[in-house]
Amino acid sequence: MSLALTALSKRIKLRCHRESHSDAEVLSMAKLPSEEDSKTTDEILQSYFAALGKVAHAWNHLHEELGKVFCAVTNADLSLGMAIWHSLKSDRSQREILKGALASAAQSEDWNREHPGAADGILDLLKEVDKLADRRNNAIHAPCDVIPGGDFQIVPITFFGNDKAERLRGKDILKEFDWYQRTANLLRRYAWDSRLALDARMMTWPDKPKLPSVGQDYSVG
Repeated sequence: MSLALTALSKRIKLRCHRESHSDAEVLSMAKLPSEEDSKTTDEILQSYFAALGKVAHAWNHLHEELGKVFCAVTNADLSLGMAIWHSLKSDRSQREILKGALASAAQSEDWNREHPGAADGILDLLKEVDKLADRRNNAIHAPCDVIPGGDFQIVPITFFGNDKAERLRGKDILKEFDWYQRTANLLRRYAWDSRLALDARMMTWPDKPKLPSVGQDYSVG
């Protein structure tokens, strides 16, 4: 081992000791993996890749449905409303414009009478989406890898100070991502039902779905 790599390993080991990383983690951080190791790691990580993709897929469809809720709140046709929605370049900005449109619409007594429960229902929906957004960002932006040796684990790489990874420390990554995906799918359905209620007018506002918990067993029902 070169002097430079030895020094790097010592510095990493010192910091990892402070952060309670194992020797296996230290070794994986101190050197680049071989091509064979990389191939093996990629095979192991397929479940992680699939889970992450499902989170992104569910989130994208949820946000698209929120755009249609925006159209219903503003009474804009889908072509115009979605053009406005997609002119905003961040998901957060899109949700903020929906909140603004809702606040304006809710000032009208006629609108509230035609859409009973809509203002509170959509605000509650957006509150849940905002919470999910933070978790989705953690999933998308946190680097994760396999720790070699011992039991197989997919872990977030926190060593270099990634705050998104830090928020996933100590969690079962696959169970977390499954939770995010299922939550997004339920919120998407709630957004879809909400849009139908807005379009129908005077329709009973849909009940808020019971959101899942992390690690919940879905084998029954």
